[in-house]
Amino acid sequence: MEFGLEIAKAIAELGILVVIAGIFLWFAIRTNKQQEKTFDTLFKQILEQLKANNGGHVLTEEEDRDAIRIDTMINSYLDVTVRDLKASRVMVARYHNGGKDMNAVSFLKVSVTNERVNKGYLPVMGDFQNQFRSMVALPIREIDRTGRCNISNLEDIRDRDIGTYELLKARKVRAAYCHALKSLSGYPVGAIMVFYNEDNPTKENEQEVTDYLNEVSAQISALFNMKKEQPLNVEKD
Repeated sequence: MEFGLEIAKAIAELGILVVIAGIFLWFAIRTNKQQEKTFDTLFKQILEQLKANNGGHVLTEEEDRDAIRIDTMINSYLDVTVRDLKASRVMVARYHNGGKDMNAVSFLKVSVTNERVNKGYLPVMGDFQNQFRSMVALPIREIDRTGRCNISNLEDIRDRDIGTYELLKARKVRAAYCHALKSLSGYPVGAIMVFYNEDNPTKENEQEVTDYLNEVSAQISALFNMKKEQPLNVEKD
């Protein structure tokens, strides 16, 4: 049956989760044979739209393996970073678009893709997916302008960016250090962020944190641009 082949093809191309949504819709509307043809057409339209929203590209097995490989490396760097800097949490955020407005101008979005926390802290990565970059205007602006945004005392930004201030204060952050992750051309494509919470007694040294993040941000940036044949090495001296 043609519809069954489309389902199999969709699973191979888009993954099981996307297809499950379509199957639920199928059971909801398939009340007789006459509707089956209509749904075949609808399902194909949904499939084509999903492909279009992804730039017409479907992740290959090789690309998936490479992404897993790089993701594992990033997490290893973050594990070392949260330990060495005695931070509450460390995150990697990546820039991306998020659709377009009525003038065909892309929305600027950011998502946290990796997070490591110290003992006693709950992960919050799920709260920061597909967010507008303007939600944290000051850090984004400073990262784009200078390559980093150091907030050694949260109160210092209260009058400069109340939105970021309240966002961090609600999560009991007292200090944050953010450094750009860059493309080969040097353009910011994300950031590594180190946070110290109010109940973290560690007295961090800003220069020490800055020097450390200069190194690790360069290493993670290199991962983003790494060629497949390059060897993996995550150990720090």
